[in-house]
Amino acid sequence: MKSTYEYYEATMVHDDDTIRLMFKTEYYTYEKIRLLLRYVLAIVLVAAALIGGLPTIPQALCLAFGAWLFVTPDFPSKVRAEGVIEMRHGQKSSVTLTFDGRQIGIGNGASIPYTAVDKLIEDGRFYYIFRDKQTAVMVPKGGVTVGNPETFRAYIEEKTGKQFETNKSLMNMNLKDLIAMVRYELAQKKNRKK
Repeated sequence: MKSTYEYYEATMVHDDDTIRLMFKTEYYTYEKIRLLLRYVLAIVLVAAALIGGLPTIPQALCLAFGAWLFVTPDFPSKVRAEGVIEMRHGQKSSVTLTFDGRQIGIGNGASIPYTAVDKLIEDGRFYYIFRDKQTAVMVPKGGVTVGNPETFRAYIEEKTGKQFETNKSLMNMNLKDLIAMVRYELAQKKNRKK
């Protein structure tokens, strides 16, 4: 579907909650292998504790650490987010994002060409446009102030040649998803070596 506007504008207000959400989304988008390894380690530790015949103290430690890994799968993202939040001292900030025919303009003078966009992710409240693991913009759904918010999503998909996706839970993935995840990770490692 061709969009009718060639220019969109949105304002994103960053506070502690949106920073946590951005880091969590980045983690679930780019760290799926690490997340899978955390779950595998948790299973191994819990199994060792329950059926490994370990003495009481190592058994308790394995069980506690394995359970902790299960209930805090996104702990690394929380640590990173809290570091940024601490540096900001709880202050809110806003950035104006522009979307023209060639690129995404970020209020601080930076820009992301549409051809450089790696992934498009969405959840119930935001669109996430990732250039890479370290660079992304968040756009509130319905937060487009210039242009038609209803056509914004299609416009971004058209310009980037990518589709918005939602992050799947590892529990909802099938073998095809896991293979695609591993292939993507291997391709990213290969690109980083170049």
